[in-house]
Amino acid sequence: MWNLFGVANRIARMPKTKDIKSTSLRLPRALHAQLEQAASAGGVTLSSEMIFRLQHDPRADYAKAILEELRARDLTVEHSLRKQIETLWGALDRADDVLCRVEEAMALVAPDSAPGALRREVEFARQLIAALDAHR
Repeated sequence: MWNLFGVANRIARMPKTKDIKSTSLRLPRALHAQLEQAASAGGVTLSSEMIFRLQHDPRADYAKAILEELRARDLTVEHSLRKQIETLWGALDRADDVLCRVEEAMALVAPDSAPGALRREVEFARQLIAALDAHR
């Protein structure tokens, strides 16, 4: 439902010229009562209230409200994703620190041994982390 209190400031007085066409209109009683109430509250004539409503498409206001809601939701999603990414980078940094210590501890392991294969996997994991970090 429209809230048109103070609508008098937005509606210009109707000019008394030949550009105005007088017409009669059949309306449901409830709608007529709503229009009269809004006109009275806004300090305008019933005719001015009807003209204002015809000239101001409520669908445009509805579409604007929907767009504003979508923008607000987009900002919320963006904020949430940024926090998740920060958390993931934190976890990746921690994993890199642990792998660095593991790599240092395995420095004395022979490359041909079974632990040497693990050492190569650790080195590879750290290289992956470094490659990802370049895109931070």
